[in-house]
Amino acid sequence: MTMQEALPLRFLLVALGLLALLSQTVLLPGLAGEYAVAYPQVAHLAVPYAAAAVTAVAGFEVALLASWRMVTIVLEEGGLTLRAVAPANALTASVGLSGITVAGICAHAGSVESIGGPAMLLGLLAGLALVPAAVALRNRILRAASDSAGSRRSHRWI
Repeated sequence: MTMQEALPLRFLLVALGLLALLSQTVLLPGLAGEYAVAYPQVAHLAVPYAAAAVTAVAGFEVALLASWRMVTIVLEEGGLTLRAVAPANALTASVGLSGITVAGICAHAGSVESIGGPAMLLGLLAGLALVPAAVALRNRILRAASDSAGSRRSHRWI
């Protein structure tokens, strides 16, 4: 990957990070407050749900930082190497944490509080689907890193 190829990817990572930060600091707390006023019967859920949603977004931000690190590794090494293991693990853990947090919010809202209807089931399924997707992504990254390391070793002897 060249710097010209990495620049749009890094721009996208920065834009997503800024959007996540904006949603974490402005959108989610404001929305929780508006819903607490509009629906006083569930106003007690505004703070814990907002805190959980901010935690899920924080996990997404950590995944963005891990992705940035992997782009840096690709630029420095010319491809994914075994140095990508730590960022891949961080990416998997943070996306898994975000998915489980979203699934927990949706499960609590749908089953304990009986609010949200079918949307909570879809949110629960989507949150739980992030966990195996993150593990599959990690396996693919590590496979690419080991393949790259193997091809580098074989080219040294030629």
